[in-house]
Amino acid sequence: MNKPRSTTSKKAMSAYNMAVKTAYFKLLKATTKLLATVEQHELRCTLQREIKSEISFGSKVHEIISPMIYLCLECNYAAKLSIHFGFELFQGDNEYSYITSRFLRMLYKLTAVEHTGINIEDCVNTEYVLTSCSELYEIIEDSSFKEHTFKLIKHKVTIAQRKQRLSVA
Repeated sequence: MNKPRSTTSKKAMSAYNMAVKTAYFKLLKATTKLLATVEQHELRCTLQREIKSEISFGSKVHEIISPMIYLCLECNYAAKLSIHFGFELFQGDNEYSYITSRFLRMLYKLTAVEHTGINIEDCVNTEYVLTSCSELYEIIEDSSFKEHTFKLIKHKVTIAQRKQRLSVA
């Protein structure tokens, strides 16, 4: 006996959403490690929120805002999860442009069909891309609505930074 189409569709959506959620949290972990390499304390400050209630259209499952990077797992139309993102724009040969360009490469790598096993490439929400994360961070930080939790990412010295410090000493 064939299963009703809606049940099959829900299972496919569930697999899709699980793959998106998995990719998002892998990206979040990698992004946190990336931000940990930044020496400047202020750039490692983040505002995060997590929604524990039922996922519905327009809800944000998880969100992290830093002065350099924005990342959000949200529910869009048809109860599909999507990844919304942003990055601070840097002019010229800025030392932080490495962080934002690495973030973008990780985003597209972790959502590629070759990495996920099922095609979730359309989960990357490019409807609008935030390009001034520092401004958003300040607005949310100064907001009277306290939906976000402040979290400082602990600095982790990279091998290159360690070598540089040793050569100076």
